[in-house]
Order: sequence, then structure tokens, then C-alpha cells
Amino acid sequence: MAFRDDLFRLGAAGLRLGRTAAATGVSSATAWAEGQVNNARMASVDERLEKAAKAAKAAGNNGNHDPRDAKGIRFDPFDLVAAMGYRERPTAMTFAAMETVATKVPIVADVIRTRTNQVCTFATPQQDRHSAGFAVRLRADGGLSRKPSTKAEIKRAGELTQLICNCGYPDPDKDPFDNLPLLDFIKMGTRDSLAFDQWTFEKVPDRSGRLSYIATVDPTTIRLVDRSLQRPGGPFAVQVVQGSVVQDFQRDELAFCRRNPRSGIRAYDYGQSEIETLIREITGMLWGMEYNRKMFTQGSATKGILNFKGTIPDRHLQAFRRQWYSMVAGVENAWRTPITNAEELQWINLQMSNRDMEYSAWMDFLIKITCARFQIAPEEVNFSYGNAGQSQAMGTAPIEEKLKASKDLGLRPLVEFIFNCLNRHLLWEIDEDYIVLPVGLDSNSAATEADLLDKKGKAWMTIDEIRGVDGLEPLGEDGGGNVIRDPQWIQWMQSQQGMDEEGEFGEDEDFDGESPFEVDDHDGDEEDEDLTTKSDKPRRRRARRVVRYETNIG
Repeated sequence: MAFRDDLFRLGAAGLRLGRTAAATGVSSATAWAEGQVNNARMASVDERLEKAAKAAKAAGNNGNHDPRDAKGIRFDPFDLVAAMGYRERPTAMTFAAMETVATKVPIVADVIRTRTNQVCTFATPQQDRHSAGFAVRLRADGGLSRKPSTKAEIKRAGELTQLICNCGYPDPDKDPFDNLPLLDFIKMGTRDSLAFDQWTFEKVPDRSGRLSYIATVDPTTIRLVDRSLQRPGGPFAVQVVQGSVVQDFQRDELAFCRRNPRSGIRAYDYGQSEIETLIREITGMLWGMEYNRKMFTQGSATKGILNFKGTIPDRHLQAFRRQWYSMVAGVENAWRTPITNAEELQWINLQMSNRDMEYSAWMDFLIKITCARFQIAPEEVNFSYGNAGQSQAMGTAPIEEKLKASKDLGLRPLVEFIFNCLNRHLLWEIDEDYIVLPVGLDSNSAATEADLLDKKGKAWMTIDEIRGVDGLEPLGEDGGGNVIRDPQWIQWMQSQQGMDEEGEFGEDEDFDGESPFEVDDHDGDEEDEDLTTKSDKPRRRRARRVVRYETNIG
């Protein structure tokens, strides 16, 4: 029995040993497989880094680079973030956060809406020289433009104007969202540019490969391909939806427009929106609004110390403290009233009102910073500073000058950016000889131009010249069209005409043409020339001299 028990124990021990060995083998095999995978992965990473470093060195200063290429590196070859092949926007805010700020924060939403409506005034062809709009002109040397003059040029300009109004060649079978008019297209693009500094639209070709129309693309779904992976003829941008790449675009298929480009190697060719630079200001504005709103929902959170004089049981003091905090706690418990136990009930006030924080001045400061970042005057979004009803404070410019300066500072660059994108990605791909320009940025109103012409008409312009500005027929000399409406000039002209008439009258009175106050230029030995064979101008001059002399001595 003892021997048999020993055999059983020996067999059990062997079985346990075999199981342990098998388990160890499996774990070793698993570890070996994982190690092989990691080694392969690191090998590919090392190979990629080595290749990128060699490419960067070859493109830099080894003396064999193409002289047409730049030496500087525009990407970080040792950055391993681009695991999916594209780069995320380098910002602390996501596209969803920027979208929320652009639609929910009052001052930012108002600024974007105001600028969008102002830009949309240039989305229609100009009706007259006093209105805002756009016009198609011929491209000239030196970046200039000129109006079409011949019938063929005028006809072609009209065709391109219609094409721009339709964002391409109209097709009734296209999706209505793709067949957008220029007004809606510019409204969407302006909002996307102000919110994300990223305006994207697809350039759709026809069957022959020529541009047919342009269609909007959600800018929040577009990511740029890692520059180290870009190849000639390959994609430069991809569309990412729910973390998956659904489309890729080459440079001639997608327009990626930025207003604020950056040159940093970690900017990855993305722009920078104004909202990204206003994170602290927008946060302060939201907290200020929340603080003021909580005053109506959570009661007063007056700053002070509540001191109980005398001995109070701890459980009573704790119960009172909990009830007090639940009643008067501020925004996210920004201020919790200290409660102490002493001899009597005493309130030590540390804040009389929220004026101690200069709440109004703080909000005004944040509003001004936001408007300055968007380059817009606060008056354009209905925030007027100063006394109510006062158009101009002492020592400051009037509101009209502020609004004009604001439009020159912020609206003009935005409008020029929009039309530069339309030229580069739409019009010039169809006809390079023409250019679309915003007109009416500096145009005066009809009343202002009338006042200006009135001043010019009293200085140097005649009535016919003023009528020519409006395309009216000239009155002519007989109708008084050659008159400058200046009293002194008219008086001088009348005096000159009167003197001429007096001279002609003296000539008709059998004036012999001689004056006692003139020097005789003829020699006595020579015969007088027949004055009837010469011009009567000398006789007129002599007659005028005599008349002036008689007038003076009279």
C-alpha cells in the first residue's frame, strides 16, 4: 500500500509538472509573438525615421538639392503623432468647441453674423456706381484691371458674371445643396472662415476634366495629410467622419483656404481662428454671465464672515453651516462663507455689492478685447460706450469715422480674401484673362457725390463736365454749359466781355486807331501800311487802352 501511494504521489507530481511546463511554454510563445510584433513595429518606425531624416538632409545642405526647392524643413521628421497618415489641428479647442462658441457666446455670434451680412452685400453684381457688389474686369499687367471695352469683352464678362452667380455652370439635375447661388455660398464660407479659419469647397470637374462647379465641404471634417507622406500627384487632404477616413482629395480637387496662415513646423499648414486666441476672454465672459445669472437662482453670495458669539453645540453649528451653504453658495462654490463659533452672532461684511469687482467694467473689457481680435468696432454690434445719445465724446472721433475705420481694418481684408479665393479656385480655372473684384468698398452715396460735385462745380468743373459724370448730354456754350458756378469767376468773365464790347463800340465810332499815349513804331520816312489789309487786333487793343485811360481820368 505504501509503495502504491508513493506511485500515485509521483504521478500527480509529474502531471503538475507537465501542466506547469505547458503553461510556461504557451506564455513564452505568446511573449515571443508579442516581441516579434513589437520589433517589427519599431523596425518600421526606425525605418521611417531614418528615411525622413535622410530626406530632410538631402533637401537641406548636402549640395545635391534641386535649386528650385527650398532648403528649410516644413515638418518635424521626428514627430510620431501622425499614426493615421493625417495631422490633427494643433489647438486646445476642438471643432465642436469652436462651433459652440461661434453659435452660443453672444458677442462672438453677433460679430460673425454682422461680418457675414456685410460681406454678403458684395455677393451680387453691382447695379450702379453707388451700390456695393462685384464686377468682372479684364486682367492687366502689374496686377491691375480695366473695364471691358469691346463688344466681345463685354459679352464674355457678362457670361462670367452669370457663371460666378451660379458658382459654376448651372445644372438642374444637381443636388440643390451643390447648386448653391453665390449669396449662400459666400455666407457659408464667411461663417466657416471666421469660426474655424478654414474654408473648404470641392472643385467638381466635368467629363472632360474641366471645372464644372464648386460645392461646399464641411471644414470640420477636413484634415491635412502629413507633409512627410505627401507625394506629387497624391492626396494632400482627407475627409474624416467619426474617426474614419472616407475620402481623399488632391490639390486640384479641393480648395483649402485660410485667412491666418502660420509658418511653424508644428502648425501643419493649418490656420488659426480668432476664437482659438480668445479662450481666456471667452471663459471669463461665460463665468461673468454665469455669476450674474446665479444671483437670481441661488440667492446672494455676499462675501463676509458669520461669527456666532457664545458656545453652540457642534451638531447645531454643522447643520446651520450646511443649510447656509445650500442657500447662498456662489457659482461653483466660488465663495463659501466662513462660519465660526464665538460669544455672539456677528456678521463681518467683506463686500458691499458686486460693484467692488467692477463687474460692468470687466465685461466691457472682455467685449472690447473680443471686438479688437475680430477687428470690428463695438458700435457695429450695438455696444456703444459713452453717454447715451451722445454721438461724439470730447476729444474722440465721431461714430461715423469709427465705423469707417472698422470696415477698412476688418471688412476690407475679409472681402478681399473671399474674392481672392473665388478667383484662384473658380474664375481663373475657367478663364485666366478676367478677374472678379469687389466694388463699392470706397464708393460714396448719391447725396455725398452730389455734394462733392457741387463743390467741384464751384472750383474748376464746368456744368457740362458735371453733367458728363452722370452721362447726360452737354448744354453747350449757348446753353451756359461752359460756366463755372463761382461768383467771382462769373463776375470776371462778365467784365472781360464788357470790355470787349466797349472796344468794338469805339471802333465803330470812326476811331482812327491812333492814341496820344502810344509810341509810334513807324519811321517818318516810311509810308503807313494799309490797316485794312491786316488784322483788326492792334486797333482793338489801342481802342481798349484809350477807353481805360478815359475811364480812369474821368
